[in-house]
Amino acid sequence: MTRTDEIQPVILCGGRGTRLWPISTDRAPKPFLPLISDKSMLAETAARVSRAAQQVTFGPLCAVGSARHEDLLRRELPGAGLILEPVPRNSAPAVAAACLGRTPGDLVLIMPADHHVSDLAAFHRALTCGAKAARSGAIVTFGIKPDHAATCYGYIRAPGARLEQAASVQAFVEKPSRETAQDYLEQGGYWWNAGIFLFSAGRMLEAFAQHAPDILEAVTAAAAISLPPRPGQSVSLDAARFAECRSESIDYAVMEHVEGVEVVPVDMGWSDIGDYGALHALKSHRHDNVCEGAVFAIDTHGCYVRSEGPMIAVRGLSGIAVAATPRGVLVTPLSEAASTKPLAEEAARRGFAASLQSDTIARLRNWLFEDCLPFWAERAWDEQRGGFVEAIDLDGAPLAGLDRRGRVLPRQIYAFSHARLLGWDDPRGLDLVHKGLDYLDTTARAPQGGWASVLTPQGEPVSAVRALYDHAFVMLAGAYAFMATGETRAREIAEEALAFVQTELADPEHGGFLDRLPHGKWRHSNPHMHLLEAALALRRATGEARFTEFARDIVELFETRFFDPKSGALTETFAQDWSRAPGAPGNLVEPGHCYEWAVLLGFFEEETGRDLISWRRRLIAFADRIGRNAEGFALDAVDRDAKIVSGKRRLWPQLEMFRARLFHPETAPPGEASRVLDRILASYLAGGPRGGWIDAFDAKGQPAAPAIPASMLYHMLTAFDPLFGFDLAAR
Repeated sequence: MTRTDEIQPVILCGGRGTRLWPISTDRAPKPFLPLISDKSMLAETAARVSRAAQQVTFGPLCAVGSARHEDLLRRELPGAGLILEPVPRNSAPAVAAACLGRTPGDLVLIMPADHHVSDLAAFHRALTCGAKAARSGAIVTFGIKPDHAATCYGYIRAPGARLEQAASVQAFVEKPSRETAQDYLEQGGYWWNAGIFLFSAGRMLEAFAQHAPDILEAVTAAAAISLPPRPGQSVSLDAARFAECRSESIDYAVMEHVEGVEVVPVDMGWSDIGDYGALHALKSHRHDNVCEGAVFAIDTHGCYVRSEGPMIAVRGLSGIAVAATPRGVLVTPLSEAASTKPLAEEAARRGFAASLQSDTIARLRNWLFEDCLPFWAERAWDEQRGGFVEAIDLDGAPLAGLDRRGRVLPRQIYAFSHARLLGWDDPRGLDLVHKGLDYLDTTARAPQGGWASVLTPQGEPVSAVRALYDHAFVMLAGAYAFMATGETRAREIAEEALAFVQTELADPEHGGFLDRLPHGKWRHSNPHMHLLEAALALRRATGEARFTEFARDIVELFETRFFDPKSGALTETFAQDWSRAPGAPGNLVEPGHCYEWAVLLGFFEEETGRDLISWRRRLIAFADRIGRNAEGFALDAVDRDAKIVSGKRRLWPQLEMFRARLFHPETAPPGEASRVLDRILASYLAGGPRGGWIDAFDAKGQPAAPAIPASMLYHMLTAFDPLFGFDLAAR
């Protein structure tokens, strides 16, 4: 048997499955879930092409998916070749990548990862028919025989087409209205578009060259390693080059324009399981209700009820879907399940920020975009000597004569990069990112290697100290600047900072990293927290699993060293062997850090599934119990024996408490996030120049900050991001 007799199967695994929120999430989308059997949808899809059809043999399996899901892909498809996308770009770039490097005559089968097929023999017969047409130069799609007037699928118009026989396609039709879909059903000659394609690699590449040459060029540039991958091999597309590729579906990019498209209609018990109604229809053949997980139903009919956590008790319902996880709950009539995608997408996007009123979110966005960011864009950069200023006084004047801490420069790069990702398109922001990167790449470097801890206004290092804390922020700045601009240099700077941390500051004897060079007396947990933050950002920016592993090491250090199980508090200061520092230094706790750790541990849990909820809640409980004053403001410092070390209260602990409330609403009465935000708006943001704030109040509630530290803009962006966070796929 020759290679041209084989079909080369490729599974596209890039969808999010948002219509099945909350059981389908960004971390574990629909293809990786066991929805119909004990196997994941992806594993079932792979099984369909693991044995010969009537006249066709399948070649080695290949899958195209997100680099973020590499571990999940490898778990489900251990022997497959993987093409890993650093950012989502829809199906057209994925199909182009699947064709590159193949012999022009190779027959390539494109399949979505999350569809259900009950009649495998019919599927194989359709492939046999389609293979003949594809060898003759056709691009073949497969049409599903409609059994109802569906409005959630595109249609293929091919009058006269018969089941399992190739026919010419007259047109691809957009998702119709219900009335139009009913007309299609009655007229005949219309077939659901299943998104399954079969063609020769050379024919599809010709179609790309003619109709979407920009996509083909961008994907080719991103494929630095030869494609296709060998069985068991993973190939990562270049992040910067692939990010430049436009996001487009294969239907819009190629199929609607190319000539010579044929359809093979097939009736194979197909479903895309696109919503809870489809899931109920597939699983309710023996029972009126489908109840999965901890569910108790009385006097309930025709419902789909699924719990992946809390107990669900229902009574007197009919035709309703209820899906619950620790992350959220969705309730919808099954008859309207196909139209819940916008609701599910908005719920997933807003997350726990949905507890805030829309007008409050709009007010904050307006303040951030119209007041705060323009205020800093106008004043943050020292035009005379370069670099970002250390602070601005309460009249709005830059304090350019102050020495600049090493954290300020990368924090400002991060802040303006993050603002761009959130949709702030003021060109001054992008200009400041580029200026900041230039300064970071030149003047801010330490002569001994790494980055200086403090610089004079003229850009001279104040000392030879190079701090772990500052390098964590260089990593964070590089990750966000790379996401915001696509500039390779930003990523390279982040990688260089990580390399410095791993080679110069690593402690192979006791674990973790040293606080600084030259070495100091104490070690601290706080710089490691920001390393965790930076590692998660680099994972998001690049999709590379090695950053998750780096973050995992930090989390394990938290579990074994930083958390004090007796008090539920964070330990801040240690001796060099990670024993708690004696006396007051070892007893001191900053409540803001407890809130901040809780949020970042939550991000890690969302990324990896590692169960960290007990630690997160106990950190918040300690900060709530010991670290707040009578008015509910978070204090700067307490000790684990419930004594106030500093009654002063800066703004940043309030912002971290607000963020912790958003992501852990169960730790306080309903509405607490709104109340924390109201206190911030009525005190800190009510004073200072327009776009600025009062940075601190003393124990008596009087303003206690003569200036606004530039480093605080970072906390504004991290705190308010959950209210209108960015979608990397849209960048």
